[in-house]
Amino acid sequence: MKSTAKTYKFIGKVLPDGHLSIPEEVAKDTGVEFDVTLSPVGDMKKAILLHRKGLLAKKGSIFDIKLDAERIAEAIKKTFGTDNIDDIIDAVRR
Repeated sequence: MKSTAKTYKFIGKVLPDGHLSIPEEVAKDTGVEFDVTLSPVGDMKKAILLHRKGLLAKKGSIFDIKLDAERIAEAIKKTFGTDNIDDIIDAVRR
């Protein structure tokens, strides 16, 4: 886990009692309030896979945009140096 100016990015789990698991480095700040955004890792992975396969359904107010799956895959590989979804998600988390 890396931190900059009290900004932490890590993967935690919701525990059976409803609490969120956090690294010890963050836990030492007991009583401090944090802005928390939760995104299920499985949902992110599924969305990326569907997008790469061109199967992601359009929702909401997004206009009809035609995306070339091959160009997207090339851009992803150029940006992240790989097209392996797990490696990309790990790189984004860092």
